[in-house]
Amino acid sequence: MSRFRVLGAALLLLSAAACGGGGGGGGSAAAPATDLGAVVPVEGCGPDSYVDPADLSPQRKIARCEAGKPAPQPLKEATTIRMTSASRSSSLAPIFVGMELGEFEKENLKIEFSVLPFADAMPQLAAGRVDISYGGTEAGLFNAVHQGLDVKWVLGNFVEPKAADLSQPQTGLWARRDIFSDPKNPNLEELKGKTLGSTVGAASAIAYPMDKALREHGISLGDMEIKQLPAADLMTALSNKAIDTAWLLDPYWLSAADQPDKYVLVGGQPAGEPLGGFYTGKSMLKERPEVLQAFVRAYIRTVNTYLAGDYIKDEKVLAAMVEGTQQPRDALTRTPSLTFDWEIRQGTGESEQKVFIAFKTVKFTDVIPEDRYVDRSFYARAVGHSAS
Repeated sequence: MSRFRVLGAALLLLSAAACGGGGGGGGSAAAPATDLGAVVPVEGCGPDSYVDPADLSPQRKIARCEAGKPAPQPLKEATTIRMTSASRSSSLAPIFVGMELGEFEKENLKIEFSVLPFADAMPQLAAGRVDISYGGTEAGLFNAVHQGLDVKWVLGNFVEPKAADLSQPQTGLWARRDIFSDPKNPNLEELKGKTLGSTVGAASAIAYPMDKALREHGISLGDMEIKQLPAADLMTALSNKAIDTAWLLDPYWLSAADQPDKYVLVGGQPAGEPLGGFYTGKSMLKERPEVLQAFVRAYIRTVNTYLAGDYIKDEKVLAAMVEGTQQPRDALTRTPSLTFDWEIRQGTGESEQKVFIAFKTVKFTDVIPEDRYVDRSFYARAVGHSAS
């Protein structure tokens, strides 16, 4: 019997608004926040469990604890966390695997998962009707913070292990070879004036790596015509020549990689830099920090126990991912295992904002300071790092 309890987004939000009890955390008469106390050393999480946020080197060691650590500290009462994501991405493996293999249950947690666009989740987070949302550092996040909504980025997601090597097929900016004067040796300057397909366009977290890749060749994202399409339709649009380039996510880039004579990878995610993760609002930060701490602990433990290596070869992990992502088994086994990184790098949000400001996808002109939208204290505390 699966542990998944998946609700439609509308039903989730309506029911959350209608009743604030039952551990949902959305009631108007919230109890005072729990004092998490002093940070203490955590067995199995040594110096390698926390990395200086200023270290953006692709060669740095990714934070890790021993398998099974940090140990569970179950909440006194069974508690439900209402979580949303724009899709059932394979990058949510720590959630799906942790749910199916009991890591959240060990903390006395239950995850209610529903699909909801990230920008739509921001006001729900701020109002306490959603507890946690997964997504990228999109313009919607910064617009919400600019408007005074209390939303924080509390966990990173992953780094692309092959980002620095564009000879290796991966998530990234793919182009049709036939748009170049020399298809075998593409000149990226010729992308000026071409069309680019993206799920969110210039308001997306991937606007930053796309713009960065293009600027290395003397052009920018502003030199291209952006067309917004669902992730599942981008490859079809490329093959039909409705668009010239597209940022293809897992597993959609596999089709392009299977046809190297027709498509070429021209840009990837910044090496060593997570561009998204988990965001939360007042229902966790202010009212139930102990619940957020338990969630973070379970997430980190799942990564350390099941997802620290080439996890896609582990049958029980793969089975959990097939059910959670609702993607075909073959598609998942053909995509390489990700390197999950629960930490948040310093400066990523600033780099994203500069692109959003340039393209006027945010409603402000000055970069918002990091302390207004980032909170590293929960993952630092989970591994016993005193800086939290």
